[in-house]
Amino acid sequence: GNSNLFPTQELDVKAAAEYIFNNAGQFHISTKFVLVGASAGGHLALLQGYKNNNLQVKAIVNFFGPTDMTDMYNNPLSPLIPSAIEAVVGSTPTGNPNLYTQSSPINFVSAQSPPTITLQGGMDPLVSPAQQIALKARLDANSVTNEYVFYPTEAHGWVGASMTDSYNRIKSFITANVH
Repeated sequence: GNSNLFPTQELDVKAAAEYIFNNAGQFHISTKFVLVGASAGGHLALLQGYKNNNLQVKAIVNFFGPTDMTDMYNNPLSPLIPSAIEAVVGSTPTGNPNLYTQSSPINFVSAQSPPTITLQGGMDPLVSPAQQIALKARLDANSVTNEYVFYPTEAHGWVGASMTDSYNRIKSFITANVH
C-alpha cells in the first residue's frame, strides 16, 4: 500500500510545527507562528492552523491552497484533478466521505481560527477561485479576520509586480494581526 496517503502529510506538518514550537527557546526564535504555503502547502497550512491549532498560530498566508476537497473533486477545473486527489487521499468522496471532510480546511473554521490572508489567481488551472470564496464566506461567518486578494490575470503562481503586491499585502496583514 501507499504509505504517503492522507493524512500522512497533515501529521508530518503537525509534528514539524510542534517540534519547532516546543524548542523555540533552544532555537532562539519567537513562538509567534505564521504558517505560509502555496498550493498543496497552502492546503496543509490551513489544515494545521484551523484543525490542529494547539500552537496558537497567529496568522495563515494561503497562496491558492485547496480548501474543500470534496468540492474540488466534484467540480474540477481540469479532468486530471479527480485522479490526482484520489492518488493522495486513496479514495473518492463517495468511497470515503469522512476522509474528504477531515482533509478539507473549510470544515474546521471556527471563531478561534487564526487571521487568514488568501491570494488567488483568476486564471488558475488547478485551484478554482470558488475554493477561496467559500473559505472567505466561512471565515466571515465566524468573524475571523481575513483578507482575500484576487489577481484576475494570474494563474497557479506569479512573479513580478503581482508578487511585489502580494508581499506588501502580506506584510501589512501580518503587521496588523500578529502581536
